[in-house]
Amino acid sequence: MSSSPHISFVLHNVARLLRTRFEQRLRASGLSRPQSQVLAWLPYLAPLVHRLLEIMRGNGRRTRDEAFAGPSPETRQHRLQTPNFIKSNLLAARTQPAGDREKVHG
Repeated sequence: MSSSPHISFVLHNVARLLRTRFEQRLRASGLSRPQSQVLAWLPYLAPLVHRLLEIMRGNGRRTRDEAFAGPSPETRQHRLQTPNFIKSNLLAARTQPAGDREKVHG
């Protein structure tokens, strides 16, 4: 059995869990995800925005620290090589035609 579908599901679930945990931290700070996205695009508005961006950056850092707790920095770096390799392959592949179209509707 190929590990490709498995890795796809794992990567999707990890991304979802990271977003969920980050959003939990945002809510604790009184922000919603849409509010944080707007703030991230408008950092020049006011000093309050800068403070909120710092909270968001801290939340992101703590979420990553939770996700990577345990292994050494070298092990963490090694574990990032596979998703980065997959990302590079997919970015390169998107410039190629998808010749394996399947019929979706009967």
